[in-house]
Amino acid sequence: MDQKDIKSLDLLFKPQNIAIFEAKYKLSYFIKGLQKQGFKKENLYLISPTETEIYDIKCYKTIEEVPADTIDLFILAVRREILVQTIKKILSIKKVNFFHIFTAGTGESDEIGSQIEEEIKEILDSEEINTRAIGPNCMGVYCPKGHNAYHFLFPIESGNIASVFHSGDLHTKLIKFGFLRYGLKFSKGASIGNCVDLQISDILEYYNQDEETDIICVYFEGFSRFHKEEGKKLFSVLKHMKKPVLFMNGGTSKRSQTAVLSHTGSIATKQNIWDAIIKQTPTIEVDTSLEQMIDYAYMFYNFFSDKRNQEKLNKELIFPKGKNTLVILWSGGFGILATDSLTKLGLNMPLFEGKIKEKLMEIYPIKIGSYSNPLDLPWITYIDAFYEICKVAISENIDLVIIETDTPGKFGGQWFQGYFKNLIRIKDYVRSLNKILIIILHEYPDEDRQIFYKMLKENGFLIYPTIQRAAKAYLALYEYGQKRKIL
Repeated sequence: MDQKDIKSLDLLFKPQNIAIFEAKYKLSYFIKGLQKQGFKKENLYLISPTETEIYDIKCYKTIEEVPADTIDLFILAVRREILVQTIKKILSIKKVNFFHIFTAGTGESDEIGSQIEEEIKEILDSEEINTRAIGPNCMGVYCPKGHNAYHFLFPIESGNIASVFHSGDLHTKLIKFGFLRYGLKFSKGASIGNCVDLQISDILEYYNQDEETDIICVYFEGFSRFHKEEGKKLFSVLKHMKKPVLFMNGGTSKRSQTAVLSHTGSIATKQNIWDAIIKQTPTIEVDTSLEQMIDYAYMFYNFFSDKRNQEKLNKELIFPKGKNTLVILWSGGFGILATDSLTKLGLNMPLFEGKIKEKLMEIYPIKIGSYSNPLDLPWITYIDAFYEICKVAISENIDLVIIETDTPGKFGGQWFQGYFKNLIRIKDYVRSLNKILIIILHEYPDEDRQIFYKMLKENGFLIYPTIQRAAKAYLALYEYGQKRKIL
């Protein structure tokens, strides 16, 4: 790699100044996003020939009027007909570290758009230009610590997830839905569109060295026609990643490959090639489902958040060792459904028989329910015996504990206080053994459910709405741990 190839992406995510041309109220999500993140008003240069001020920020009539000689991040939102000449003009006046080319209607559109991309690539490849670019046809970047966001609904708190998506809308939904549903927080994010210059592999290399990032989410549609060796590079980068990469590959069906061409103009990969990449790298494949991506990210987010806490205590957090699962509930029927679902997914549900069952009966000889697995324990969830029974069962070569629950009748009552105390004790015990505990709290519109969900979340529980989604997320974490051993 030459120096231009390995140029740090720090100023893309954490720019000291940003320019937007052509600034207009129509682009309010950019401006409001930066304002919400606390980006310095005096370092935001809005350029508009028609507006004097947008959201209390001064507008410059021309690029020449902008006081800074160097622009770290230049967001271009001009019509495609003048895109190339605008880039040339800007570079003749200012030094630019990164372009975010928001303009669409290029390579994903028609032959004229493809020619525009050819000209942009030629400019960026010039020996005299030391400028990198994302796009065209992309939403941009997000970095709370850089006070940088292209959307005003993104959280200002930084986390440990990074993302890079070909699709801007999917990327926006990942961050919004992940935060609203599970409280997921991101270190960095990038929607990079048609990839005339910077590729997914470039962003992954940067994330791999980023100390703020533990987990990486990728949505990939295929390879840019401008980068013939990108397949080999991506494979090499994925093979050497030190962090889990949750990789969703769009355009795997013949019909969707046509949609990919009209979305980002990418050349979709054949499924057998992708299967080989997954097999030979520590990458975790995600189905073409944003919901599954968020579910997986939630599992890894909690695991690696705990890892950071453990590292402060000089303790190692251990990946799941196996698939032995204990289900605890208050419903024989749901227990049968859970057993069917979990075993079909490849999890084991050891039966408690003989001495272990006798030991459980000694603690509390139930008359209704079951000590087999699932543990069906109605009417005793609020007493100490419930915790003692669960503790003994968890100790029996169990890797994953799933508790199916529902909204309590009265939050302040004796039953609920005892039950919630037991849940916390079980959570602490499971974590002390480096195992995983998941709460299943079904989704339905109810105020009490929202209160209960919030209580569980605030007390550090991992909560999924269905047992199937929880199990798949756990298996993804287990798979990554296994891959780390052999790759």
